[in-house]
Amino acid sequence: MSYKRKILQGSASNMARIVLSMLVSLVLPPLLVHRMEAAEYSAWVLILQTSAYINLLDLGLQTAISKFVAEYDAAGDRMASSRTLSSSFAILCATAFVGAVAIVVVTWKVPELFHQMPTALVGDVRAGILLIGLSTVFALPFGAFLAVFTGLQRYGFPTALAISSRVLSAASLAGILLMHGSLIQLACLMATFNVVTALGQYLGWRRYARESVGFSFRLVERESALRLVRYGSVLSIWTIATLFVSGLDTIIVGHYDFKDTGYYGIAASVTNFMLLVIGSLFGPLLPAVSSLQIGMTSGQIGEIVIKATRYCVLLLCLIGLPLGLGAYPLLKLWVGHGYAVRSTLFLQVLVLGNAIRQLGYPYSLAVIATGKQYLATAAGVAEAVVNVAVSIYLVQRIGAVGVAVGTLIGAFVSVGMHLAVSMKLTRSTIFVSRRHFILAGLLRPSMCVIPSLLLLPAWSSSRMLPVSVPLIAGWMITTLGVAWFVGLTSEEKQKSKAFARLVYARGTRV
Repeated sequence: MSYKRKILQGSASNMARIVLSMLVSLVLPPLLVHRMEAAEYSAWVLILQTSAYINLLDLGLQTAISKFVAEYDAAGDRMASSRTLSSSFAILCATAFVGAVAIVVVTWKVPELFHQMPTALVGDVRAGILLIGLSTVFALPFGAFLAVFTGLQRYGFPTALAISSRVLSAASLAGILLMHGSLIQLACLMATFNVVTALGQYLGWRRYARESVGFSFRLVERESALRLVRYGSVLSIWTIATLFVSGLDTIIVGHYDFKDTGYYGIAASVTNFMLLVIGSLFGPLLPAVSSLQIGMTSGQIGEIVIKATRYCVLLLCLIGLPLGLGAYPLLKLWVGHGYAVRSTLFLQVLVLGNAIRQLGYPYSLAVIATGKQYLATAAGVAEAVVNVAVSIYLVQRIGAVGVAVGTLIGAFVSVGMHLAVSMKLTRSTIFVSRRHFILAGLLRPSMCVIPSLLLLPAWSSSRMLPVSVPLIAGWMITTLGVAWFVGLTSEEKQKSKAFARLVYARGTRV
C-alpha cells in the first residue's frame, strides 16, 4: 500500500471518529447547560480540564511509539517494536504514579485554585477531580497499546473503540442528566468509562496487534527506554508548551474570572472541533513520513510539507470562516441565546488564533517524524511564554476575552518563529524554501478568505441571519470557487475529478 493510500486511510478512519464525536457533542452540551446552573457547568468544565492534564504525563511517548513502530515495522524488526512497547509501558507506569500524587495535591488545593467558586460546589469539584483524575492516571499507560496501531498504520480498531466508547459514555451522561444527576454521579460515570476504555485498548492489542508487536515486562530494555526518553524529552517540552498555549486557558479563566468559565468552555469546545478535524486528517502524516524518510530526500519531504500545508490552510479557512462569521447563530441554535451572547466573542477570537497556530502543523509533524524536534523547540517555548504572560495580564484588565487574545498573539509568535528559525535549522532533513512555503503553502489557499473580507462590512454578528440569503449563498459559492480554482493546482484538480469519477462509477455499479 502506498504512503498516500495509508495517509488517506488513516485520515478517513480518524474523520469517522470526529464526525461521530461532533454528532454526540451536538446533543450533550445543550443538555449540560440547560440541566445545570451556570456556576455548576463552570465547575464541571474545570473538573474535566484539570483531570485532562494527567495526559501530559504521556511525555510524548505515544508519538514516539508510533514513530519507532512504523520504522521497525517497515524494516521487519518485530523484537525492536516489542521492546519499544514494553519499555514505554514501564515508563508510563512510573509517570502515572506522579500523576496520582499530583491529583491528590490539586484536589486538596481546589479552594485556593478557584477562589471565586461558590463554597457549595467545592466538595463536589474535589470529588470529581479525584474520581476522573485517578481513572485517567490508571488509563495513562494503556495508551501505549493504542499507539501501536498508529505505528502499524492500522486504524480500524482504534476507530471502533473510540466510537463505541464515545457513544456509550455520552448516552449514559445524557441519561444521568435527564434524571437530574449530580456532579459526583457524572464524575463516577466518566471514571468508569476511562477504566473500561483503557482495558479495551489492551484487549484490542492482544487480539489484533500482538503478532506484529509483542509485550512483556521481560522485554523492558534500558537502551530502548533511553532512546524513548531522549526522543520524548524534547516532545515533552512541546507538550508542556502546548499546555501553556491552550491547556491553561480555562484554568486561568476559572481562577481570575470564574463567572465566565462556562461560557469560555463552550467557545473552547467548538474550537476544539476544528483542531480535532485538522489533527485527524493530517495526523497520519507522521507515521507515513517516519516509515518513508530513509528512501526520500530532504527536498521530497519538503514538498510533502508544502502540499500538506496548502491543504491544511484550505481546510482551516473552510471550517474557520463559518465558525467565526456565524458564531452567534450557531451557538444560539446549539446552546441557546444566553450562552451565545456571552460566548460569541470568545469563539471568534479563539477560532482565529487557533487557525493561525495550525498553519505550521504539517511542518511540525514532519519535524517529529524525522526526529529533529529539538531543532524546532524554540517556537513552542516562545509561543507558550507569550501566551501565558499576555493571558494573565489581559484577563485581569478585560476579563476572559484577554485569555483568548493571548492565544491569538501567541499564534503569530509560533508561526513567525518557525519561519525565521526552525525551517532554517531543519533544512538538512526537511528542505523547505520559505518563500515557496509562504507563497504556495500559505498565501495561495488563503485567497479564499477574500470574499469574507469583502462581505464583512455588511455582516451583523448578533443576528440569526447576519445578511440576506442571496448574499450568504453568493459568499459560499464564491469562497468555494476561490478554494477550487486558486487554492488547488491544476494537477490536484485533475486528480480530484478522477477520484470523484471513480467513486461515482463504483456507486453506480453497487
